[in-house]
Amino acid sequence: MQKNKMTVCKHCGQEIAASAKVCPHCGGKNKPPIYKRWWFIAIIVLIILAAIGGSSSSSDSTNSSSKATSKTTSASASSEVAIDYIPYSVTELSEDLDANALKASDKYKGQYVELRGTLNVIDSEGKYISIVDSSDDWAILGVQCSIKTDEQKQAVMDFALGDEIIVKGKITNVGEVLGYYLDMTEVPTKAN
Repeated sequence: MQKNKMTVCKHCGQEIAASAKVCPHCGGKNKPPIYKRWWFIAIIVLIILAAIGGSSSSSDSTNSSSKATSKTTSASASSEVAIDYIPYSVTELSEDLDANALKASDKYKGQYVELRGTLNVIDSEGKYISIVDSSDDWAILGVQCSIKTDEQKQAVMDFALGDEIIVKGKITNVGEVLGYYLDMTEVPTKAN
C-alpha cells in the first residue's frame, strides 16, 4: 500500500487504507465526516438558494402588500363611514379609572368617544395634547390625545392652556398610572 492512500482510524487511531469501509483493527466504520458528504453539501446549497429566493420574493410581496394597502386606504377614505362618537367628560373617565382601572380599560379601550375637558398640555413638537377634568383645578391625570394630521395641529395652534375643548377620537390605551390615550380622528374644537 502507498502511504498517501492511508488514513488514521478515528476510533482506534491505527493506520488503515483510505478506501476501507471498516477498520481491520477495531471494526469501527470509516465514513467521511457529514460535512464532506455529497448529500449534505446539496442540502446546504438548496437552503442558501431558498433563502436568497425567499428574501427577494418577500420584498416583492411587501411592496405589493403596501400598494394594496394604499389602494384600500384610499378606497375607504373615499367612502367615509360615519363614526358614532359616545360623549363623555374627562371627569367621567377619571372617576371610572380611580374606581377600577381594569373595568375602565374594558369599558373605554377601542371606543370612539367625544370628550369635553380642559386643555392641560400642548406638546412643543405638535405630537399630542392633554386634557383633564374641568372641575378639578389640580388635575394632572387625564387623556393624552395624539395629533394625527396637519389640520389637527393647526387647530391646536389656536388654543391656549386652560381652554375648554372637545376632542373626538378612539381610545387606544388605558393605564392606571398615566391615564387614557386617544388617537384624534377629527379636528379638536373649543367648547361653547
